[in-house]
Amino acid sequence: MKRELVKYFELAVSLLITIGFIYLFYAVIGFEKFVSFFTQINPLNILTAFLLYVASYITRALRWKITLSINDFWKLFKITAFNTVFNIFMPFRTGEVSFFYMLKKENIPISESAVSFVSVRIFDAISLFAVFGSSYLIYKGKVLPAVILLFTAPLTAFLLKKLSALLKSEKISRFREERLTPKNIAVLYLLSVITFILKFTAFYLVLPEGIDLPFVQAVFAASAGDITTILPIHGIAGIGTYEGGYAGALILLGVDREKALLASVFAHIFMLAGAGLVAGFSYLFIKDRPTSVQKPD
Repeated sequence: MKRELVKYFELAVSLLITIGFIYLFYAVIGFEKFVSFFTQINPLNILTAFLLYVASYITRALRWKITLSINDFWKLFKITAFNTVFNIFMPFRTGEVSFFYMLKKENIPISESAVSFVSVRIFDAISLFAVFGSSYLIYKGKVLPAVILLFTAPLTAFLLKKLSALLKSEKISRFREERLTPKNIAVLYLLSVITFILKFTAFYLVLPEGIDLPFVQAVFAASAGDITTILPIHGIAGIGTYEGGYAGALILLGVDREKALLASVFAHIFMLAGAGLVAGFSYLFIKDRPTSVQKPD
């Protein structure tokens, strides 16, 4: 009974966040002005943005190829697409369960999928905060510290690998030795950084011409929006919380509130639509095949 009450409370908060943001957007921007900005979007930019967004799924799938014993790239791409769309649209990050469910169907034991999942999410966090911090430093004109941050951030992964030795688990020990080699750590970090750069560049390209936002500011704002995904409670499909992180970061940089809100909404709409399209294409065109298991090096 208590657990059900907590779920209802979380759902009520999510609805309030979403409704509150929609009302705020209406009060500050107005739907008519929002619709008028659609005419300022360059169709070629949308196509380019979508291709970059698809490329970010490719780099994500390549990471799973390193951490899982599945050779089939397109199978991993499909799993990535479904997991992403479920994670975006399902509340409280319950969409992450889809990852374990899909791998279970591929005869991957939960022990393997769990270690792989946690490892990749750690690289997500390290690379996201590296992009977030470096974009802010570049905005402040501190290019050298930004470069140093990007190149030293993966040291965190090496430290965590050392600390994982404290966990007395045969599965973790084998994963650490076979999968988290120095080369793989470097590649996983690089792929994670490239994933965010591809995605945030796509978000930048879909902004209407009337929203004159420098690229570095847009990357910083998109990073802040992505950081909100670690919150325990989100708006429905992230509506309200994502925009809060994105627009809030821009407002802190001195960007006009109206421009910040508009930019956050266009980026989020593209993310929702893009995730849905990639998942739809994956469902229609990527056929299931027998799992090809990768042998450890």
